[in-house]
Amino acid sequence: MTRSLRSLAQCTAALVAMAGASAAWAQAKPPAATAQPAAGGMRAQLVAVRHAVISSELAAKISQLPVREGQSFRQGETLVAYDCALHRARLERATQAETAAREKLKVAEQLNQLGSISQSDLVQSRAAVSVAQAESGVERVMVRRCTVTAPFAGRVGETYVRAAEHVAEGKELLSIYDDSAFEVEAIVPSRWMGWLKAGYPMKVTVDETGQTYAATVARIAGSVDPVSQTVKLVGQLGNQRGKHAAPLLPGMSGRVHIDPPASKP
Repeated sequence: MTRSLRSLAQCTAALVAMAGASAAWAQAKPPAATAQPAAGGMRAQLVAVRHAVISSELAAKISQLPVREGQSFRQGETLVAYDCALHRARLERATQAETAAREKLKVAEQLNQLGSISQSDLVQSRAAVSVAQAESGVERVMVRRCTVTAPFAGRVGETYVRAAEHVAEGKELLSIYDDSAFEVEAIVPSRWMGWLKAGYPMKVTVDETGQTYAATVARIAGSVDPVSQTVKLVGQLGNQRGKHAAPLLPGMSGRVHIDPPASKP
């Protein structure tokens, strides 16, 4: 029993000594560095402010694909055109059916004034016009989908189909982006959120062009990574379209340089 108590006392003393050493090491550990940018800045990537993947709204054969990868286009310009002879024929049939239904309704209303038609026949004539109008409206929508126009001015990123191919509804056709303005995405220390706000100036050096661009903080992500203690930052910069400026493209990478505010004396 005495030997067991002696061993227990030795173990307790060892644990107390280890705890004291840990506390002393924690006190001697230098404080965390203040919020200073890493040497060379943080890695960043360019993303177009407006970009989209255009998908087919109908199943049809592609008759025209006037744009290819890297080509520029204007807003409203045709990007894809389909062979829609069948849809146009259906629209013509629906339009003629609507016209015939309206003529029948006129006759029914004239007979109603003479008391020579039942109310049920008059109601059916009016309903026939509504149905024909709805059917022609559907066909007009389908014909409008036969041409895909650009929702904004920009450039083509990738094309996933070729002319003369038959595509299914929902098939991805091409990706486009607005090359007039870009955003830069970077991961920064979350402790910078104390002074890093929207509108804060920064600089972006792009590896592919070798040029440095002025930018501003547009927004900061709404959540922090608890493991790395970092947060996503999104900056705004305009595409430099000067005579000698290299064009910016989505996916280009580089480094973000952010100078912290000068500390007050």
